[in-house]
This record gives sequence, C-alpha cells and structure tokens, in this order.
Amino acid sequence: MNQNPISRQPLSVTVFTVATNRYLDYWKEMALSADRFLFPSSEVTLCVFTDRFDEASAFAETVSRVSIHVTKIEPLGWPEATLLRYALISSAQECHSSQVLMHLDADMLFEHTVGNELDFRTWINGIALVKHPSFYRTNRSYLRLLSHPRMLLSEFRNRISEGGSFGSWEHDLDSLAYVPKDLRRNYVCGGVWMGRATEFVGLVGLLADRVSEDSRNGIVAKWHDESHLNWFFAHNETTLLPPEYCSTDDTSWLHSLQRKIIAIDKGSDRSR
Repeated sequence: MNQNPISRQPLSVTVFTVATNRYLDYWKEMALSADRFLFPSSEVTLCVFTDRFDEASAFAETVSRVSIHVTKIEPLGWPEATLLRYALISSAQECHSSQVLMHLDADMLFEHTVGNELDFRTWINGIALVKHPSFYRTNRSYLRLLSHPRMLLSEFRNRISEGGSFGSWEHDLDSLAYVPKDLRRNYVCGGVWMGRATEFVGLVGLLADRVSEDSRNGIVAKWHDESHLNWFFAHNETTLLPPEYCSTDDTSWLHSLQRKIIAIDKGSDRSR
C-alpha cells in the first residue's frame, strides 16, 4: 500500500507573535508552554517580533524543543501592536516555509496538547479560525442565563442590534472591516488562528493591505485586527475550531470543555 508522502515527513509549524514592551514577559511563558504542548511530534518554530531583541535571543537558548526566531522591531503601543501584526507577519518571508503557520497573542498559554488532533490537509480553503469564547453558547449556558435576567436581556438586545448574530462586529460603513448584518454569523477571535502556508500568507497579505487602507483614511476598526479577521471570515468559508483553542477564565460556560489554550487575564492595562 502506498503511503501519503506527507505522513512520512515531520510536520513543520511556525507560530508568529508580536511581543513588545512588557508583552515579551507573557510571551516567554507562552513559549515554555508551547515547548511542552504544541505539536509535540513536529518541528516547531516560534517567530517573535520584539523590541527586547537581546533578551529574547538569550531566552531562546534556554528552550529545549522548539526553535525561536527573533525579529527586532520598534516598541509598539496600543492599538498599533495589534493593527500592524498582519504587515509584520507578511514581511517575515524567512518564516513562511513551514507547512502550517499560526498566529498567537503573546498572552496565551497552552494547557493541553495541541496539534495531534488537527489535520491541516482538511482545513477548508486552508484556513482554521477559532470561535470567540465570549460569544459561544451551549444549551446549558442559556439555562444558566435564565437565573440572570439582566444578562439575558443584554444578550437579547445584542443579538437584535447585530442582526441576529452574537458578536462585536464593525459598524462603521467606511471601514473595510465592516460586515453587513446578513453576513454576521459566527464571530471569531483574533488571538489564535492558523492555516496552510500558502493560504495563511495570502490572508495576512490581504488584511495588511486593508488595515493600511483604513489607516490612510483615518479609520481604526472597532476591534482592530480582530475586526478585519471577522470581515475575512464573513466573506470566506474556513474551518471553524471550537473555543477550547482560545478560552478565558471568565467564560464560566466553557468550564465543561477541555481548554487547550487560554488567554491570561491582564486586567484593564493593554499598554505594550
């Protein structure tokens, strides 16, 4: 029996993260958890963009399994650190050769093994996005909301204002991140997304151009890079992964699920 040649080769994975200012400290913790849990049987490279080049390079020598590629950039504030990520990833051509490319926010942590269950060859149009945990509901979670009438009323109003979908969509008609109500279905998170190399590079190139055009017109999308990613998802069919891949401690309705990747609670300070 002939074997698929891909199955005989180690899978190569590259993860892109922007980690300037204090976010490099979060990234270090993420890198250690990735070293343990991310695609454990694959060749994994973490490509980090940071202003703390020497510190990141020294840290790279302490990590046992994954490889680390450090790119020096100027310190970025909020929201530039999120808005510019598509352009930064697009420009890092030396990191585009892996079979699977991923984006992870610096403040993510792996809690369980990620990768063995993912088959990139089956991803629709080569891209896999993650259902936003804040807008994910199960039947059990709706039963819980019955005992919190104010929360239930707030969610009902949100769904009406968003055209029946639950999310935080861009409403500015002048922004290229705007999504018409009839296309607002599932809302995805900007913290974790991935794809096959060719399709992923195409995605970041497209969104980098759209963010840049918004900027030239003096427009900043409501949720920055995430708003543009949701525009892409609304107009393109992709694989949709469950919120286990981007969970938070304040989403109590997800506690019945096995959280694979979590976002650290940083409080209200988003400065970078």
